[in-house]
Amino acid sequence: MNQANISNYTGCLLGGAVGDALGAPTEFMSLYSILEQYGPEGVTNYIEFADGHGEITDDTQMLLFTAEGLLRSFQRANIRGIGGAYQLICHHSYLRWLYTQQDWHSDNALKEISLDGWMIKQEGLHQRRAPGNTCLSALKSGKSGTMEEPINNSKGCGGIMRIAPVGLLFNEARDAFKIGCELAAMTHGHPTGHLSSGVFAAIISYLNAGFDLPNAISNAVTILKDYPGHEETLRAIHKALKLAEISDPSFQKIKNLGEGWIAEEALSISLYCALSYPGNFKKAVILAINHSGDTDSTGALTGNLLGLTLGEEKIPSKWIENLELSGLIKTTGVDLYKEATSKSRGLYSPEWQKKYPS
Repeated sequence: MNQANISNYTGCLLGGAVGDALGAPTEFMSLYSILEQYGPEGVTNYIEFADGHGEITDDTQMLLFTAEGLLRSFQRANIRGIGGAYQLICHHSYLRWLYTQQDWHSDNALKEISLDGWMIKQEGLHQRRAPGNTCLSALKSGKSGTMEEPINNSKGCGGIMRIAPVGLLFNEARDAFKIGCELAAMTHGHPTGHLSSGVFAAIISYLNAGFDLPNAISNAVTILKDYPGHEETLRAIHKALKLAEISDPSFQKIKNLGEGWIAEEALSISLYCALSYPGNFKKAVILAINHSGDTDSTGALTGNLLGLTLGEEKIPSKWIENLELSGLIKTTGVDLYKEATSKSRGLYSPEWQKKYPS
């Protein structure tokens, strides 16, 4: 097994953003309507704008702020010698994302946040792209949910959609699983909501270490079974595995896994699509964005998986070239790679400290 290189890191983030942007216009369409409007092959390119560019949604925005929070927490541990603050720091990053959503600049939850670091200064992120109500309400509350003290009973996919950077930074899959759960539980309190996120983070960690997708899933399931309340997530994974064993993957078969609005269904659909076309980014993502459901989230998760395993070079270049904020997204992937592969587990240059303040 070979550990991932920089192309796999950038591919994971760019792949997720590409899937997000491809799936965004069809998010609230039925499969019947998609096929009627775009033909039997469904959506195969960016379709929202006449000039052919693709816009990311809150899925990619929140993933970027997850990456920022984790990198800042690593920087704090390295500079101050104090670790274990990733939950507080990531919650702070999510509040900065909330700040970018324009209508909440004066809310009590936002009065104490810092506006330092480079991510919040990216004007392109200060756009509302249909943010999820659960994330908004949870963050506006000023409280941070935990697995032990949930803030609500939601198991929407707003936790899992943002969690891939955890698996890229934490080499120990059990750590990635736990931290993935904890970050998702800040906004999504139902066990299935955060356990599905933990599974995805662990799968990313195993893929990053060089495991193939079937073995990464199998190993992540072993970890999942140690957590109470795992049955619903486990059933969703088994359904994806069983469906992927059947030849001739199709848009129509996805309905057997759900619509992707909730975490375990989004996980199940993305695993099915990635397993159906493990060596073909384009086919896997097109499968993931043509169904009746949360197509941007299932496209994003499938893009994370295949972008990581195949690398940036296997993502169609026109999709990257026409992707909104592709440079920012790629740079974030590079920074995750730098942190993950730094022998000192920290970068001390003034430029890095300004970018990710401790």
